[in-house]
Amino acid sequence: MTSTTITKREKQILQCLAEGMKSNEIAQKLFISLATVHTHRKNINNKLNAKSNFQLAIMAIELNLISLNNWQDNNSFIQLA
Repeated sequence: MTSTTITKREKQILQCLAEGMKSNEIAQKLFISLATVHTHRKNINNKLNAKSNFQLAIMAIELNLISLNNWQDNNSFIQLA
């Protein structure tokens, strides 16, 4: 892992990925092109050295780059024991 700065837009992309959104959904939500989403995802993966989207989401949570609060609200069907 690196200490490279994650930009505000990259954090938005990370949040969307953690919520399970696909690249085309992210592009629509953030009003950016699909190519721009792919570029941000590539940059994020390079900065965090993540090997999968799951690992990327876990790393983002551990580094406090994204919040689970919105995710829990949007995915209330998940029951925690």
